[in-house]
Amino acid sequence: MSSAPTLGIAGVGLIGASIGLRAAANGTTVVGWDPVPAHLAAARGRGAIVREAADFAALASDVDTLVIAAPLDATLELLRALATQPARASLVLDVASVKAPVADVGRALRAFVATHPIAGSERSGPEAADAALFLGRVWTYDAAAPADLAGLARAFIASMGARPLEIDAHEHDRIVALTSHLPQIVAVALGARLGEQVSEPGVAELCGTGMASMLRLGSSSWHVWRAILAANGKPVAQEVRALADVLFSLAENLDADCVDELRPIFAASAAAVARLGANGMPSARVPSDRHVSDER
Repeated sequence: MSSAPTLGIAGVGLIGASIGLRAAANGTTVVGWDPVPAHLAAARGRGAIVREAADFAALASDVDTLVIAAPLDATLELLRALATQPARASLVLDVASVKAPVADVGRALRAFVATHPIAGSERSGPEAADAALFLGRVWTYDAAAPADLAGLARAFIASMGARPLEIDAHEHDRIVALTSHLPQIVAVALGARLGEQVSEPGVAELCGTGMASMLRLGSSSWHVWRAILAANGKPVAQEVRALADVLFSLAENLDADCVDELRPIFAASAAAVARLGANGMPSARVPSDRHVSDER
């Protein structure tokens, strides 16, 4: 009788622990490693892992499938470590939100496929993990992966309840500059603007649910986002400038008392939101208790 498959997770924060919870529910033995001991203890307490590896090398040598669920800069370091000491696993995945640099480093590895689950939360850590986090969500994988590895990656993604999507790594990064990284920048910019006046009488009291929903990503980790923006800065800058053009046009019309000129922009926005809903994707009308951010 064969033993149960073993999954190793390097990094048991929100995404890693959520993968562990889902895999454990599927009957997989999950082993974890994390540089933060408290994360390991919390993940084990949640049932996301059943045991801990002493270090990353021990984890990589002990599992059938290895998922690197670390921030981008740490992911690149761990992939470089695997280039000198290969994993035993027949499949190695990452979940970083920028793919081109990861795919470049990962090409030196026998079993690696660059992937990205379009799921997450403004919350972080294993305490926020959810076995249902990936259900129905898109999970990309690198179009350049060899056919056998791509098949293994698709099977793993499906086991998480997600929908596999093949995409070129550079095209992925160009698109998420708009769909994921720009929303983060907007939330931060809005939060910074609010911060200029939030201490004034009445400002905090007059912030309602609209401001709260817009700021949902505003307290995201600088440590995580620094690496993302450093790696994908130029595409993000293009999207920021394009949005700035829209905002400038709005301001010009408002200054000129041409309020009716804003109607086409409102209509275009409503059409985009409806398109997301028609495709089964989260929209601006998602209830506030659901966590639908793209990023950790």
